[in-house]
Amino acid sequence: MGIMAIATLCGAGVNTCYRHAIQDGMPVSMVTCARGLMTLGFLMPWFLRAGPSALATRRPWLHLGRCAAGTVTFLLQLLAIAWLPLADAVALISARPLWVLPLAALLLHEKVRRSRVMVTLIGFLGVLLIARPEGEFSLGTPAALAAGLGAGTVLILFRALARTEPAPRVMAWYAIASVLFWGPVTLWGWQTPSLFAVTMVVMGTVFAMMSDLCASAAAKRAEVGLLAPIEYLQIPASAVIGWLMFSEQPGWSLVVGTGIMLAATLYLVRRGG
Repeated sequence: MGIMAIATLCGAGVNTCYRHAIQDGMPVSMVTCARGLMTLGFLMPWFLRAGPSALATRRPWLHLGRCAAGTVTFLLQLLAIAWLPLADAVALISARPLWVLPLAALLLHEKVRRSRVMVTLIGFLGVLLIARPEGEFSLGTPAALAAGLGAGTVLILFRALARTEPAPRVMAWYAIASVLFWGPVTLWGWQTPSLFAVTMVVMGTVFAMMSDLCASAAAKRAEVGLLAPIEYLQIPASAVIGWLMFSEQPGWSLVVGTGIMLAATLYLVRRGG
């Protein structure tokens, strides 16, 4: 569970860096393509060491499903953090445990205990309290909710792939798919990015790789239904970052909602699922 907590905090770093890049003028398509290219660059030593068998797999369709879900989810995530306050976007995306539990039971045949269901529902009430749909409607809200659903699917596929596939192979397949999909779009609408935006994408990609590696390691050691609520920890981290870096003032609903989710998570950890 500590490994999953590290993955979650790295996820907060991903959102922060990519938001800086987008606000500095880098197109969303360029961010996604650059992440794929940089991930492949970081994986190059592994490619050279493993040789031609690095991408060899008996589960290509599962990899393609993870690539498709990851591509759509990452796009929605970028749109959400660009259009909403950082903590609000992360809170809505963090609703994914609500979908992870039934997906885990359906696809992975995991037993969903009553305590997990109750903790997840309580946590989702905290998410709703933080989201507090007030004021003008923003397209970032459905984007964040859809990203939460997609992220739940990605976590399930991570769990399925972790049984036989090394984490670098899973990351490499996703990186290649991102480049092949977003590369032509990026070239078509090319805009020369600033040095600051490039730096933010590099840092965000490092955080993303660390998050993926930790999430994959955690998925090998615990069931998805137990890991999912831990990701609520990203909300207070994002609130602090939003306050320090983007002058976003957290309200009482964020504090109370986060307290509910943290209490639910700690209860689940103490009871061992």
